[in-house]
Amino acid sequence: MTFHFGSRSKSELEGVHPKLDKMAWATISASPVDFGVFDGLRTPAQQNALFRRGASTIDGFNRIGKHQRQEDGFGHAIDLVPWIDGRFQWDWDALYVITEVLHVKAIELDVQIRWGGCWRHINPLKGSPENWVAEYVKRKLSAGKRAFNDGPHFELYEVTT
Repeated sequence: MTFHFGSRSKSELEGVHPKLDKMAWATISASPVDFGVFDGLRTPAQQNALFRRGASTIDGFNRIGKHQRQEDGFGHAIDLVPWIDGRFQWDWDALYVITEVLHVKAIELDVQIRWGGCWRHINPLKGSPENWVAEYVKRKLSAGKRAFNDGPHFELYEVTT
């Protein structure tokens, strides 16, 4: 089965960098798991609301998030969330599958991506997304810090226009 973005996902892709847009479309067309674009471009107020809820570490005013408009006029991040049983669900098993497909498409399209599941540039990584997350959590805990896993979050690692 081939999945397609609905009107909400299309709307969320408005204003994001063309490389991210192209990668998202390539990923949905190849994914065995349905998903949508839950969040694309954000205003500073939207980013700050997430920060106040503890859903982001970036406040949107003192620090500008990748979901916000960057110097080139585009947002540099999207949140891809599995669509399961007719609603968005933060399901790690599905996120791992989406990330595997996105990893392949990012390499094919030469779109450099940093994934919020492990906060690393994933293009050169080998192995599985599960292992990347486990390594990230281990690294944070061994440093006495808390891991902030954001599995749906994908951002441009490096942009050249």
